[in-house]
Amino acid sequence: MRKLRFAICILLTQLLFAMGASAQTQRELRDSLSMINGLIKQHPTAVKLYLRKAALNIELEEWQYALETYDKILEMMPGNLTALYYRGFVYQHLKRYGKARKDYELLLKLEPLHEHALMGLVMTNLADGRITAAFDGANRLVELFPDNAQSYAVRADVEKRQKMFEPALDDIKRAIEIEDVEVQKRYPITVDDDITAYQLSAFELYMQMKNFRAARACVDYLVKNGVPRAYLNDYYKKMERR
Repeated sequence: MRKLRFAICILLTQLLFAMGASAQTQRELRDSLSMINGLIKQHPTAVKLYLRKAALNIELEEWQYALETYDKILEMMPGNLTALYYRGFVYQHLKRYGKARKDYELLLKLEPLHEHALMGLVMTNLADGRITAAFDGANRLVELFPDNAQSYAVRADVEKRQKMFEPALDDIKRAIEIEDVEVQKRYPITVDDDITAYQLSAFELYMQMKNFRAARACVDYLVKNGVPRAYLNDYYKKMERR
């Protein structure tokens, strides 16, 4: 299940990699990175090895090393879509929004229907204060991918940033409706599933609109479907403090 965190990469992302690994996992990642570096010395033009190295750099939150590796890949293979996308992702994480936008836009020229590049571009524009461009991109996402819950969730995030709470709620409810079909196939859900992020986003919107009964229904839904109550304690407390 893809991860997505809405409030700058959300979507981004995400998002996309499991951060905050245990000490043991960190050691395993570094062992893998050491092995990949050894293989790169033997095969210095193997793009797939560089892609794996950069992915490990991201998992280890070594952002500058990841950026340098994607630069190397794109020197060897300028049109590599994976490298373009993830370099944009790294630039976005580093708040180098102009560079991120350039990579996402180039990728969309090469592959106009690249869903995640379009999401990344929307969130980059939102973070960079380009609200009109963010809205345009979010609307295009929904037009191109009307059956994808993430499209609506991304647009909801743009709307929420502009305090357009009712349109944002309509979009996040549509995302929940689409994703709920998958929930019923995969019970129980976890704290990392998209549906959890969507329900919590709906919770915050209902709280803003002072619809406390509906807000409670969001967290009750998560508990009913397998999310530990302890994970949601702060949300229940927030309702008690209102």
